[in-house]
Amino acid sequence: MFLAKEKRGEIMDDRPGRSLPVTLAPPNSRRTSQVLRDFLASHEGPRISLGALRDALGDRGFGVLLFIFALPNLVPVNIPLLSAVLGLPLVLLAAQLSYGRHKPWFPDWLEAQSFPRLGLAAVVGKALPYLERVERLLRPRLTVLLSWTGERLIGIAILILAVVLTLPIPFANALPACAIAIFALAILEKDGLAVLVGLAIGAASLVVAATVVIGLVKALFFFVERVFA
Repeated sequence: MFLAKEKRGEIMDDRPGRSLPVTLAPPNSRRTSQVLRDFLASHEGPRISLGALRDALGDRGFGVLLFIFALPNLVPVNIPLLSAVLGLPLVLLAAQLSYGRHKPWFPDWLEAQSFPRLGLAAVVGKALPYLERVERLLRPRLTVLLSWTGERLIGIAILILAVVLTLPIPFANALPACAIAIFALAILEKDGLAVLVGLAIGAASLVVAATVVIGLVKALFFFVERVFA
């Protein structure tokens, strides 16, 4: 008889000089697409509460929730003020990620909010083929960018993009949402290269948003001058 101990991904044998070459599966061995499929398959009720979704995701909570709330801005769904409604959870999640929390927290009133399961299934179903293609490109690399400090900085970047996403800026929703989705996948897959891609798209989204705002302000001043001249 012997006792087996788990150490650094291997099962170690207590007998001197012996170890069993069995590699344990990492906690995040499932891809995000499979996590979403499994979650939708396991919840058959008409509505899904935000608290239930968070609890079901476990240690993937931040990454998957950020992806889910950014996703509707990337698929063709005609819902008024969608970005503003989804922006609040994104701001809250990003603030907690930048603070260093290990598990997402929501106030009771927000945790109790629910949404139609069929609506989530429709959005996820449209995105899954594209997500699975992207996942083939993702793998752990440049992991220094996803260290404890790195994730805090990513949280700050997502927070800025989430605030932009909540603002009623025409044509300025897709790019911030895309950057947030890429950051979420980078966190889930520990892919530092995806972090760099997210930063590039995020910077481009800020330039686009600033350009649109400046254009609107100039148009407003021009209109005022024409009316009151």
